[in-house]
Amino acid sequence: MLRKIINFAFWTGLFSVGASGVAGAAIYYQTLGDLPDVAKLKEVTFETPMKVYSADNKLIGEFGESKRIPVSIDQIPEKLKQAFIAIEDSRFYEHSGIDPIGIARAAIVSVSKGSAKQGASTITQQVARNFFLTREKTLKRKLKEIFISLRIEQVLTKDEIFELYLNKIALGHRSYGVAAAAQTYFGKKLDELTLGQMATIAGLPKAPSTLNPISNPKRSKERRHLVLDRMYTLGFITKDEFEKADNEPYKAEFHSSKLEGYAPYVAEKARLIALEKFGDSAYTDGIEIYTTVNTKDMQAAHDAVFKAVTEYDTRHGYRGSLDNVDLNKLKAKNEFALENYLYYKDIFHYIKPALVTNINDKEQYLSAIGRKNEEVIIKFENLKWAAPFISDKRQGPVPKRVSDVATEGDLIYYYTNATGENVLTQIPQVEALLIAINQYDGAIKAMVGGYDFAKSKLDRTSQSTRQTGSNFKPFLYSAAVAKGININTVFQDEPIKTWDPGSRTWWSPKNTPNRYDGNMTLREALARSKNVVSIRLIRRIGVHNTVEHVQKFGFNVPKSQQVESMALGSVEVTPLQLATGYAVFSNGGYKVEPYLITKIVKAGEVVYTHTPKHADPHAPDRVKNSISLEYNDVAEVADPNSYEQVLSHKNAYIVADMMSSVIYGGEGISGPYYGTGGRAYRTTGRTDLHGKTGTTNNVHDAWFSGYNGHITATAWMGFDTDRDLGYSRFTGPEGGAYSALPIFAEFIRLSQQDLEMAPLPIPEGLDKCTVSGITDWCVKGSGSLIEDDSQSDSQEQTENEQEQSEQAKPEDKIDTSNITDDNIF
Repeated sequence: MLRKIINFAFWTGLFSVGASGVAGAAIYYQTLGDLPDVAKLKEVTFETPMKVYSADNKLIGEFGESKRIPVSIDQIPEKLKQAFIAIEDSRFYEHSGIDPIGIARAAIVSVSKGSAKQGASTITQQVARNFFLTREKTLKRKLKEIFISLRIEQVLTKDEIFELYLNKIALGHRSYGVAAAAQTYFGKKLDELTLGQMATIAGLPKAPSTLNPISNPKRSKERRHLVLDRMYTLGFITKDEFEKADNEPYKAEFHSSKLEGYAPYVAEKARLIALEKFGDSAYTDGIEIYTTVNTKDMQAAHDAVFKAVTEYDTRHGYRGSLDNVDLNKLKAKNEFALENYLYYKDIFHYIKPALVTNINDKEQYLSAIGRKNEEVIIKFENLKWAAPFISDKRQGPVPKRVSDVATEGDLIYYYTNATGENVLTQIPQVEALLIAINQYDGAIKAMVGGYDFAKSKLDRTSQSTRQTGSNFKPFLYSAAVAKGININTVFQDEPIKTWDPGSRTWWSPKNTPNRYDGNMTLREALARSKNVVSIRLIRRIGVHNTVEHVQKFGFNVPKSQQVESMALGSVEVTPLQLATGYAVFSNGGYKVEPYLITKIVKAGEVVYTHTPKHADPHAPDRVKNSISLEYNDVAEVADPNSYEQVLSHKNAYIVADMMSSVIYGGEGISGPYYGTGGRAYRTTGRTDLHGKTGTTNNVHDAWFSGYNGHITATAWMGFDTDRDLGYSRFTGPEGGAYSALPIFAEFIRLSQQDLEMAPLPIPEGLDKCTVSGITDWCVKGSGSLIEDDSQSDSQEQTENEQEQSEQAKPEDKIDTSNITDDNIF
């Protein structure tokens, strides 16, 4: 009887196995047509983000929906691989794609625990699911997963499968693959990870959104312990290694890509260009964009903007803490609460947040706690600037003690100065920018569109249009030279009143400061930025002729702005357009086209290149020195690789030389004079600079544009609103000389420390002529020379004013609003 039972059981079991095999085979062949070609895994390319590089091949930007850094299996540390093996698939190198033992073990655990506590999918099955399947929970999908896994094991080696897995797996915060996770959570490369950090990453695949150390540090720490315990149980690590890693401080925070240079506005502009060219695939095709900026110049530009904005904010007073917290309550929440609070406040490049923990009026310092539990000490001398801000034109009393400035629990911001001391600062409300180009080919060398990209992503260098103030005057003076007016011609610096029949008011443009110095040459008038001389000059040239001339520089002057006040800078342009206009003076008269991208590479192939034209101040002069654009007969055919010449070499040099007097001063009719841009020399010590300050009405915008033989740059400071820059007790009214010029000067000082002087070449055909006893540059055969304009100009103006005054009524008001200029210092 027993024999019959055994035989029956044997044959029944055998039949069941056979039937199962036949059924499995039938299902396999039935679904065979639906199975993907796993051999394609050998050719797989991962979706990789767009990368932006500087001209010196430094990574300055990375963009993509997903963060991924593909690495080969031999670049992955052994302990990290063992961590994944331990927690995900301990028999990976033993099974053939599916693991019956693992399935049985998972089933036993599930029964004993009363729920599914342990997964049974192998690493190969996860690869099959990640590359070919969805995560739907159906029998058909599971069978496909098994069949694909078996096929993968036939086509790929174990290491090839493991490499695919470690590069593809989702690990939270849009990070895919172990290298991306290491960067995201710890800001490290794989070979820099500690054992505890490796275990943290290995613990993520089960539930990356809820087990990651940023979103849920407590659960992530528990998961790390489990991974380390499995590694110890399997003999991958020793007891000492387990204990040391298990006791590692548990700190993780979000890290963006490890950039090698700071140029966020450049990177963002490059991103927009790539998106326009390639569409959304630009984010996933791993394209590499190479830009024209150099990281050294970009660092100098950002440093210069930060320094100038900080100095402006210091002059205008402290607006106080943005928040005050109860430190005890914050610490009582959990061990991560204080760090998390500061983490979300720490978004700026130059300044860092801290919470004040102690005020010491006796020894005159405050202490605060910063990121990562750092103690921050700020001495009184580094916060005594913080007089209360009352308005843009008024500051409160200077503080006498630390407690006048801060209290315990205040959220403050600080930076560390060159001597290593911490200095109190604040998030500024004012904005500033710098744009610099190579005037000979148009390459953008530095572009800072605002104080900090985290504060505002608006790129004001090309997306903001502003009145130029006196920054426009060199273009007016260029029109005068083209008209045949020599720069040693004498004009009157005396008040002007003009009757406007339309508004029935007097227009009375004024100098700033409101001072008038009689007769002076055009050179001195530009250097000292005399407004009334500019009005007399545009009347001499004619508004129409001036508009025709300035359009050569690329400026579009609307009809509404084609009035006499354009001489004072009522014309509106972007900073990039302004810098491009100044480049015409610095390169010998050529209108260059600014560009940012040199090439774009996709899958190792160059898919876009930009070949710029050039400007050569030594080339034969094609343009006659006239108000209209005419060409010399000797050079009718232009070089096809040359930019269009819109100004004669002679005109460009004469105006450039006048702008050197803005910085270094000169000898006038009444003796020596100083220009409005003297700080540029005092900051840089260079003798090869040219430039012009500019300030608009009510000190709304502050400008400085300048250059030497190396580079051309424009700096600006102002608010994005109608708010004016105001007044401080230290400088008086703000303006181009105080607010914007320091940006330019500091940029030149930092970026050209190791560069030789680069004076502009003197073109052929220039001569010296004497007018009213003053000798200066003039253009040989340039048309009628005006020997002395002062008498005729004065007589004409007097007659005009007498005629208009007869028409005026006693009740008519004088309109004193005007485009202002800069203080001389």
